[in-house]
Order: sequence, then structure tokens, then C-alpha cells
Amino acid sequence: MIKYSFISQIGPITLFSKNEKIIKIVLKSAEMKSDVPDSAIIKAEKQILEYFDHKIENFDFPILLEETEFTKKVLLTMREIPYGETWSYSELAKEAGYNKADRAVGTVCKNNPLPLIIPCHRVIKKNGEIGNFNGGVELKQFLLNHEKKPF
Repeated sequence: MIKYSFISQIGPITLFSKNEKIIKIVLKSAEMKSDVPDSAIIKAEKQILEYFDHKIENFDFPILLEETEFTKKVLLTMREIPYGETWSYSELAKEAGYNKADRAVGTVCKNNPLPLIIPCHRVIKKNGEIGNFNGGVELKQFLLNHEKKPF
């Protein structure tokens, strides 16, 4: 596994890759890692910085999800939430095919291995409150506001 950190507009981000695919992203990393980046890490870093510079809305670098089928289905469905939009936890559960799994979907969001790329920050409470976020509520609000600004 390769671990590589870089500085972004939100602070340090660490990327983890395996077999030329990104498997994990840590936002606001506490530790800086400096392995030699592979092609997946180079592409991911470039695209993440472009995202923050309002140059791209979607990411297309290779990822690998090493998750259960339920988690993988929810994560891949979450990836379909359009840039600048939000879904509620219950909407995400329904779209993933698990109508009554709101709480389980919330757990998947909390444990999302690929934040930003799989946009758990776009999942909010049914009542419109933004809910929690692994990187902190302030970061979630920043990301939601970032996506409301025009290119």
C-alpha cells in the first residue's frame, strides 16, 4: 500500500493506493505520508486540487472498494448524487434499494473510505439539517457551500 499526503485548500489530505487504485482518503490528515506516489495518487491529487479550484465537478481516477455488498451498493449509489445537490439519508437508502435502512446508510456515510470522491457530504437529514461528517460539521458545510458557487 502506498500512502501519500499533500496540502489542499482544506488542509492536509492523505491518499492510500493499492494496485494503482485509490482505496482510502483521509481529509485533514494528522500525519503527512511521503511514499513515492503511483499513477492513481498523482491523478487523484491533481483532480482533488482541480475540484477545490472549481475546475471539475466529478472524479475519474481509479478506485477500489473493499467493502460488503450492502456498503458497496450504498457507496456507489451515493456517488450518483449530482454535484451541488443533496439527498436525505432516507432518499439514499431508497435509491440504493434499501427503503428502511436510513440508520445503516448513515453508518455507511460515517465510515466512507473515499470522502469527496464518494460525496457523503451531500447526504443530509430529511429535515434539511446537514447532520454529521467525519471531517467535522464545519468542513461539511464548507464543501456544500463550495459546490453552490458557479464555475
